[in-house]
Amino acid sequence: TLYEGIQMTDENLTKAFGKNGLVKFGAVGESFDPNKHDALFEYPDESKEVGTIGQVMKVGFALNDRVLRPAEVGVVKKP
Repeated sequence: TLYEGIQMTDENLTKAFGKNGLVKFGAVGESFDPNKHDALFEYPDESKEVGTIGQVMKVGFALNDRVLRPAEVGVVKKP
């Protein structure tokens, strides 16, 4: 299907980029780092730890440990 084709293309591109030092970051559950993440909003969530990423709007990219595009995220705050 179309979705599977897009998913395979994404996996292959991510693998090829990784071989050349380009990596994605900004997964749910990571600790918020203002040097790597742009906090678009904060929201209360009792099921997640305060100060972690709860939602990812756009993943970030780093090339050889240098941030090319920060991840745009929503951060968990105290309820």
